[in-house]
Amino acid sequence: MADNEKSQIKADKQRIRADAAKVRDRLSKQDRALWSGLACGALIQWLEEHPEQREIMCYVPFRSELDLWPLINWLWSTRREVIVPRCHPLDRSMTLYRLQSQADLMEGAYGIREPDPAKCVELPQGHAPDSIIVPGIQFDRMGGRMGYGGGYYDRFAERAGKAGKRAFWIGAAYEAQVAEQVPMQEHDLKMNGIVTESGIHFI
Repeated sequence: MADNEKSQIKADKQRIRADAAKVRDRLSKQDRALWSGLACGALIQWLEEHPEQREIMCYVPFRSELDLWPLINWLWSTRREVIVPRCHPLDRSMTLYRLQSQADLMEGAYGIREPDPAKCVELPQGHAPDSIIVPGIQFDRMGGRMGYGGGYYDRFAERAGKAGKRAFWIGAAYEAQVAEQVPMQEHDLKMNGIVTESGIHFI
């Protein structure tokens, strides 16, 4: 890909991120709560149909992101493992921890609540959960995802892939965040599916 094409894609992504963030932030708290519950319900139904899915990596919702707490609480109640990442801004990598309680979270990078290393079990490098629920600012139904620009999940996916384990990558968003097509580059992580208040769509 030519440098001018890469620069254009980067500029397009910055514009789309700004516009998509405004759309998501304008959603009412009531709608976000309702739609988050519906999306989590769809994930729960899928997991009930797939008991082999024992370790689920979740994000801790921040600001107007789709709220995964209904799912996380269900996972705990069914004795499945909840895996949550901790971000390291210096090299934009993530370390995974096993989370057993909201009380085991602390404020981390970017003001996002993350596992407290003093309270949570750190998982080895290369560990890949069975399913990974991923936040993002925009998605499409072909597996395209636009994150927040840090590349954390792209790096983690590369590391997990080298470990040889194939996980289900599921983007979590509101329907308002689903576009016809998200601009993608070769290194960008693609989803196996997307969940919204309308249900799960697998690619």
